Order: sequence, then C-alpha cells, then structure tokens
Amino acid sequence: MTSSSTAMESAFIDSIRPRLHQKLRPLLDESSRCLPILQSTCQQILNHMGPQSNAVNLALVISRDHGLTCKVLQVANSIAYSPQQTIVSVPHAVSWLGLDTVRSLVAAAHLVEQLQHWPVRQQEFRTLIARSLIAATFASELGMTIGYPQPGQLFTSALLHSIGDLAIAYQDPDLFLALQAISKTTKRPSECVLQETRLIGVPRLTLAQALAHMWKLPDDLIELFRHPEEQPMEHWQSELHTYRGIVVGSIRLVEVLTGPAPQTAIEEAKKTLQLGSGLSSGSFTDLMIRAMDRGHQLIRSMGLAITSPDEATSLSKEQDLTESIPHSPAITPPAVTNQAAPIRTKPLETLQAFHDLLQAARDLNGLLGTFVQSLHRDAGFDRVGLALLNQNDSDLLVGRLVLGVTPPAPHLRSLSGSLSREHRFFLTILKRVDPLLVPNFSDQMAGTLKQDFLVVWKPGSAIIAPLRVGAKPIGLIYCDRATSNQPVLPQDYQAFQLFFAQATLGLNRLAGIL
Repeated sequence: MTSSSTAMESAFIDSIRPRLHQKLRPLLDESSRCLPILQSTCQQILNHMGPQSNAVNLALVISRDHGLTCKVLQVANSIAYSPQQTIVSVPHAVSWLGLDTVRSLVAAAHLVEQLQHWPVRQQEFRTLIARSLIAATFASELGMTIGYPQPGQLFTSALLHSIGDLAIAYQDPDLFLALQAISKTTKRPSECVLQETRLIGVPRLTLAQALAHMWKLPDDLIELFRHPEEQPMEHWQSELHTYRGIVVGSIRLVEVLTGPAPQTAIEEAKKTLQLGSGLSSGSFTDLMIRAMDRGHQLIRSMGLAITSPDEATSLSKEQDLTESIPHSPAITPPAVTNQAAPIRTKPLETLQAFHDLLQAARDLNGLLGTFVQSLHRDAGFDRVGLALLNQNDSDLLVGRLVLGVTPPAPHLRSLSGSLSREHRFFLTILKRVDPLLVPNFSDQMAGTLKQDFLVVWKPGSAIIAPLRVGAKPIGLIYCDRATSNQPVLPQDYQAFQLFFAQATLGLNRLAGIL
C-alpha cells in the first residue's frame, strides 16, 4: 500500500470520527479492545480463503482441532452433499466437499468462535452470523453455477460484509438493535441511510468502510461498502458488476427470506438475482433450493440456527412439488383377512394397473400418493409411511402420508425430525440406493432411532427404502405387516422391489431425467 493511499485512508477515518456516535468512536481507536478480536478473525478467514491455502494444509488445520473436525464431518455426511457412504476421515471429507466448501467451513468456524466475546444478547449476534453464513453460501453456489472464476471470493465478501454490524454489536448492543430495526422497517435505501446517519452519525456502510481500511481487508470488499445497496434489474455485464450483484443480491435475498418481509420484497430480490445471473426460472429455483439447504447445514454444524418466526412462512412459499401430499390417509385400512395380496394372485394384472396409474400421474404428488396406496392395497403391506425431506433444509424429515393406522397424526409426527440428531438410522437409509429389509428393529444401535418412532410404531420387521430423483434423495418409504402380526419376509421384499422399481422410474420421468 502506498503512503498516499494510507494518508487518504487516515484522512477518511479522521473525517468520520467527530461525526460518529460517541459510544462507537472507540472502534476507530487502535487501542480498542474490539480490534484485536475481529481484526484477527478477518485475517484468519482471509488466510484460509487465499491462494496459499490448499487441501493438505486445510486437512492438517482441521485435524488438529477436534471441534472443527466434527463440524466438517457433519457437513460432509449431510444429505445436502448427497454422499452415498459414511465419511469418517478429514482428508476424505476435504476431497468430497471440495476445497472451496472446506475453506468456507473453516472461515465460518473462526467467525463463530468470536461469539464467546459477546456475553449478552447472544441470540441477536448468533442470528446475524447465521444469516451471513447462509448469504455467503448462496453467493458461492450462485458463482459456481454461472462460472464465476473465484467463488471463494464471493463467500468471503458476503461473510465479511456484516463485519461492521458485528463491530457495532460488540461495542454497543443497543445501537446495533436500533440499526437492525431501521433495516427491517425502512424500504428505500436512501431513507435507510438517512435514519442510520441520524442514529450513529454516519451511514452504517461508511463505518464498515472505515473499519475495513483499518483492518486491511480486500479492496473489492471496501468497494462494496462505498456504494448504496440497491441493485438495478438488469443482466450483469462485467466481472465487477457480477461480483457486486452476486454478493449484495445474495445478502438481500437471505435477509428477506429469513426475516419479516412481504412477498413482493422476496419476489423482487429473487428477480434481481435471476435477471443479473441470466439463469432460467427452473435453474434459479434449483439453485435456491440447493444453496439454502447447504447454508442451513453449514450453520447447523456451527451450532447456529435462524430463529425468525417468519422464516418458515417465507421459505414455504418456494413451491415444493411434494408439498400438497395429504397429511391424513385417503383410504381407511381394510379389515385384516387371510386373503392373499393381489401381487400374489394376479401379478401381471396388478403391475400393469400400477404402471398405468403411474403413467397417469401428472406430478410427484400424484405419483407418490399412488405408490403409497398401491403398496398398502396391492402389495400386502398393512402399514405404509411416507416421509420427505424439507427442500430448504434436508436435515429435516417430514412425515407426509401414512396408511393403515388410526389416528395418523402421531405416526406422522414420529417420522418427522432431524436426521443428524433424531433419525440417524434413517440418514443411513437415505444414503442407500436399494431398499433395506430390517429383520428386527431391536438389533439397531441405541440412539440411532427416534424414541417417539419406536413408541408409536412399535416396529418389528420392515422394509425401508430411499426415494431418489436422479442421485438426489427426496425422502423414504416405510412398510410392514405389523397389523396382521406377520413378519416381513424375503418374498415381501421381492414384491416391494417390483413396485419400487416402477415408482423410481416414474419419479425420474416426471423430473425430466428419463
């Protein structure tokens, strides 16, 4: 850095100091206790995201830290990254996830570590960091999708974009919360800047720019702070325009998706990114689902969560093709008889009828409903349960449909839950390709099955199978013969496979893969 540029930066900081709220002036003081904490964190993040960082060095850094090792392995084994085996070593995790993703994990861990320095109002700061991590993940995923040459740069910039807010939060939590209130209630950027200036003496981004200068952060990040956050609705024409569009647009989208925002604001944020990137509507929707899912896995591995009550409402507005599957059975369970299942007495006619029903299905809802009903009615299974992954957070399994039980609600609830914490056995099922016949559930390792599931279903033997669209797991099917007190036999498994193979083909046909 030249002496002239250093002098200009000093003059810039000196011009801000007298206008800045007196409680925040220590941030511009080199002796401030805030500086060593956040400045060192920024430098650690930049070092890990820089060109000198490589897979071998990162694996060594991770392996020396037990907590970081657990975080990396948790993300590597999440459904969001679709491994079809369990990853138990750090080098394997690094090679599976890719260098940029692992760098992102390490960088995120450094930022989260600083939470210990905030003794009060931890939740507000945890939410701020969680949103920054999701925005950074979204920016990186979008960059990779459109071929941006340095997706790691996008992650770092989106992550560190909130560093000024964290500094304010560290120095004075009340001013931080007041600034948050302004951003939530003010629509126009110009009005937001005016109110921020009234509150702390300068616009929030101006203070962030000064801190970025002091902490020797990258010039491209400093440039982001120099300009207003409003983005035009147009296709990005240059690399600089693309960089700014991705970072600022990703931050804005995550803000409206995870906070109280009208649907018009959500649609505007999505449209800005879609137009800028040039992606088709279908490609952009796929990107959103993948990026938000991976962002959620990242913050979960760090022990964070988005707690906004509006998040579930906002995310549910993304239309999931399987969302409208009924929560209660459309068929009352038949009385138990000794009559053989149709697949035994009329196999060809039964499979042909099933094939015709699948061909008539116009969406995944209809196809999955047909699959469940045919397993119950035609394949001889007394109880059939369908659970699907939450499309925005694939660690969450949601019970969607059960047949053969009354009332259905407890069975649906017991199928729902976190794969990593409650349904670890189901997590292993989702990594499979083929169905699994479980001779006896009591043989499963303690703690791998949700207690509520064991109490409600009282499973003995059963067939459990993953549902996949292409290579991507979308949920699972559970079948047993418990109502008639019969074990599930190998011939039941063979019958299940006949229905399962046709249903899998139908799923992929509807998804346009076949």
